Amino acid sequence: MISTARYKKYSSNRPPIVDYHDALTTAAVLLSTSSKPIDHPLLQPNKAGRRAIVAIGSRKGLCGAYNVHVSRLVHVHVKQAESRGEALDVYTPICRLEGLLRYQGVPLKDPLKDLDELPTSEQIDKMTDLFAGQYRAGEIDQLGIVYMRYHSTASQKAQTMTILPFGDLVDDLVTRAKVAWPWPLSLEDFEISPAVDEMIDELVRKLVHHSILNCFLDAALSEHLARMVAMRNATESADEMITELTGEYNRARQGQITSELLDIVSGSEAMA
Repeated sequence: MISTARYKKYSSNRPPIVDYHDALTTAAVLLSTSSKPIDHPLLQPNKAGRRAIVAIGSRKGLCGAYNVHVSRLVHVHVKQAESRGEALDVYTPICRLEGLLRYQGVPLKDPLKDLDELPTSEQIDKMTDLFAGQYRAGEIDQLGIVYMRYHSTASQKAQTMTILPFGDLVDDLVTRAKVAWPWPLSLEDFEISPAVDEMIDELVRKLVHHSILNCFLDAALSEHLARMVAMRNATESADEMITELTGEYNRARQGQITSELLDIVSGSEAMA
């Protein structure tokens, strides 16, 4: 019941968040059409030989194989890092996935503490500052979010969204279902105020911020939906078990009654 209420709340809040995120994506794609390369620290590639991922698991249990699907994708990243000879920093919020990954032998950095199920704007800002600061300092080459993406009530899949470098984030968003820039126009066809050099930093920050928020929102929706489905399946299985056991009990009871009646009839005939 709690998951049903939270699922309805999050799903009703999702459309405006997604629409705003799509608008930011459109602006970012427009900037990428510029004939003049845009100079920004988060757009420049690093060569530190280290990557970071944030794996988002479920806060509570009773949600089926939710954490298993996410952990499998984390292991794919671990194997890729090993094959490339790169270091991999794995972060998680405080959730059930943390214990599962530790049990499976995945080394974790200090968990991202004090994060709500759906983080507030201030909490997302702290995450953005943490990882953007690491990227600016050349400490990591890439940041990805491993989460359960919400497609619809019938489809949720574990995926990775590349957040940094910023160019990879834009490429990731462009290859998703919605066309971000369907018009045959480029940046030079527009008069933009303020100038691109002045707005790029704020646009980069906002898109990174809302991309991380979208991942947490999809993860929360998928978790509560998974719990609703798991509990419904458990209820249906319990009902089927009750029906089967009741039938077996009634058959056994009827057999016992028939046996006792036969004993009574046999005894009466013997006395006669």
